[in-house]
This record gives sequence, C-alpha cells and structure tokens, in this order.
Amino acid sequence: MLKIKKVILFIEYMATDNSSANNPSDLKVKWYIIQTYVGFEDAVRKSLDLKIQNLSLQDKILEIFIPTKVVMKLGKKGDRVEKIERIYPGYIYMKMLLDKEVGYVIQNTNYISRITGTGDVAVPLEDGYVEKLKENLLQQSEDNQNKTSTTYQLGDLVKVIDGPFQDMQGKISGIDEANSVVDVLLTMFERETLVSLDVLAVRKVF
Repeated sequence: MLKIKKVILFIEYMATDNSSANNPSDLKVKWYIIQTYVGFEDAVRKSLDLKIQNLSLQDKILEIFIPTKVVMKLGKKGDRVEKIERIYPGYIYMKMLLDKEVGYVIQNTNYISRITGTGDVAVPLEDGYVEKLKENLLQQSEDNQNKTSTTYQLGDLVKVIDGPFQDMQGKISGIDEANSVVDVLLTMFERETLVSLDVLAVRKVF
C-alpha cells in the first residue's frame, strides 16, 4: 500500500502588527485558504472536525467550507442527474482564530500541505470574500438546475458531448424550450438525420 508522506511545515499565525503578535487575544477570526492533497478535502474536514470536538476548539475554528456547486449531467439512461462538483480541488476554506494552538493542529493534520500566504506567514482573505463566493456558487447551482435551451437559436452549429452521438456535429433545426430539448441535424452514413437531444448533451461550436 502506497504511504503518503506528510508534509511538515512551520506555520506562523498572521498578525496585523507587533502588538497582536505579542498578545494573541488581539487576533481576530478570519477566513483562510488551506491547501490539501487533491482528493483528500473531505478526509481533512472529517479529521479537523474530530480534533475540534476533542480539543474543544469550537470557539477558535468556527467553520470549514469546501466550495462546491450543483451541476446537471445526463445519466446512463439519458435522464438528468444532479452532481456535486468541487470548484477548487485541493483547497478548503477555514474561518478561524489562527493562533499558535490552531496553527499546530493544522500543521499536524494529515493531507494538509500548508496555509496559503506569503512565505511562512498565513494571510487571511478579505472580509466578505467567502460570503460572496457562497452566493455566487448558490446562484450557479440554481442556474444549472434550471438550465433550458433558450441559449440556442435555430441554425446554431453544435457538437454532441454526451450519448450515442458523442463528438458528432450538426445544426439545430428545432427548439423545445418547455422540455429543454433541441432537434439537431446530424450527418450519418452520408445522410442528414434528425435527432432530439437534451440541451445538456450539446455544446455550441464557435
């Protein structure tokens, strides 16, 4: 079994001035970006959740956020399926009071590479950044769930990206907005054939 070596990094907490560095009580709760091994984001969150509970760090680590959004895909039977897609693989966001204790906990958590920043100094995100990110991802998820064929017009050249006609190109000859279906003229066996496809199965060719 392949063993993954843990990256040990010295993590300093961010201080706005020397007085804050000498007096940890002056530190403020901020959002930070934590770099993890790709694919281990959930494992890191579970490990940190357990440490927060065991070490009573609820007042210092307030939230762990993995940016995701809902995307619509076509299932094997051609039906629409909702899937969760990570936006930034290998990164998680933590809202916390980053003092030496919390820095030590993060440093000694498996599959964490580092807290992003400048050199050995962790730099927090601007106030409101994560809140705006959450709003944008929620809006994108809602847009994806309600996606229809209104972005296409008759005569548009499209490429089939899913299903038995994948990689074929053709022109849109009909649009059923109510059912999110487009009729596409595909050339097969030197003949034009009309096929009806879910809007998710095609992509416009520019």
